Amino acid sequence: MPRWRTLGAVSLALALAGCVRLPPPSKPAQTAACRVGTAWSTAYARVRRLGDLDAEHVRVLRYQVTAKPKRGRPCGSLTLDKTLIVRRGPGPLRIVEIRDFYAHGRLVADHRAFIGHELTASGVYKARVTLPIPAQTPPGRYQIVSLLYARWGQGAPLLIARAQTRFTVVR
Repeated sequence: MPRWRTLGAVSLALALAGCVRLPPPSKPAQTAACRVGTAWSTAYARVRRLGDLDAEHVRVLRYQVTAKPKRGRPCGSLTLDKTLIVRRGPGPLRIVEIRDFYAHGRLVADHRAFIGHELTASGVYKARVTLPIPAQTPPGRYQIVSLLYARWGQGAPLLIARAQTRFTVVR
């Protein structure tokens, strides 16, 4: 591990343990960070290629979403790690990701994004997206449900994958 990473990890560990006080964040930076909503886009990167299927076919072998850390605070952030293993045929395919946020079973926010241009061939795809926790977020348990829909041409969208994860917001 490079020396600067080791020093950073030690500094972070000491700060989290309460041994070292960090300077408080300036008001403008904190306010700007809290103004960002939940509409962050996900950029998928293929890490391994798989064999293709026939034209106009798609099969999701695995779709997993994990929130890290599992506990967050308002004005903080979470990281969503996503793994998608997909086999698809050649040709144009529109894939839409719908990300819904629930608090105690009630929908509180959502985000929609077209990701078909990133999933151009069969393979293993990984993505990481940072989600800020807005300042007005009440404490409680939250659930993120991510749905993938595919559509060929003018046909009706078809649900091809579903994944979910949970996290807690504390004060």
